[in-house]
Amino acid sequence: MVPAEMNYQQLIDVGLSEDFLSFERRLVATADVMGFPIISGVLMRGQFNDPNVQITSLGNTPEPYVQAAKDLGDTRRDPVMSSLMTQSVPVVYDRQTYIDAGVGDLWEMQAPYGFKTGIAVKLHLPGDKHFLLGVDREEPLPPPGMELMQMVAGLQLLAAHALTAADRLLSPKLTKGDLPKLTRRELDVLSWTAQGKTAWEVSVILGMSEKTVNFHLGNAMRKLGVTSKHQAVLKCVAAGVF
Repeated sequence: MVPAEMNYQQLIDVGLSEDFLSFERRLVATADVMGFPIISGVLMRGQFNDPNVQITSLGNTPEPYVQAAKDLGDTRRDPVMSSLMTQSVPVVYDRQTYIDAGVGDLWEMQAPYGFKTGIAVKLHLPGDKHFLLGVDREEPLPPPGMELMQMVAGLQLLAAHALTAADRLLSPKLTKGDLPKLTRRELDVLSWTAQGKTAWEVSVILGMSEKTVNFHLGNAMRKLGVTSKHQAVLKCVAAGVF
């Protein structure tokens, strides 16, 4: 489900960004709607502790902070980054997170630039690639509960669309010939999904059960090498399938 403050077209637009400028602009706009003035993304090729790891950063991280935070050693002892590298669940952080990890100095260094509290997630891509996305702000996050859960869910959904664009913008342009062969039914289901229809709505339109719709979606996802129907839609749209 798309959180109330976001809409499906906004997420699709993020995933279909034609260049880094529009990609960052749409990311920033979506994060702002979510209540976060700062959004930072990282596309990582290789393992984090590998000296040859390749990192490409995106977002609207304040330039003074970029200059002040160039030490990769500090990044590697950051508890948020460490948690993302060792677990698959989202990370919610504040000052206490850094104090508990014994690196309160890192929080003190980043806080003046607006990095006082936030949420971060990590998603995997084929080929030993990882996509990290975080939103930050100065105001405290809501206490554990429905509001915070919606924020986390919103970031996870945004990340699922953003990683497709990040990977595409750093890789050769996709064409129809680069995609595996999809059946007519798989394409029909993906096409209606791209228009924002739920599995139940697609089942009514195509005259099949909701279980069959999800079956075709699952097959298409496996063929396309993605982990969500949103990524499958974006990959097909980017390749000009529909």
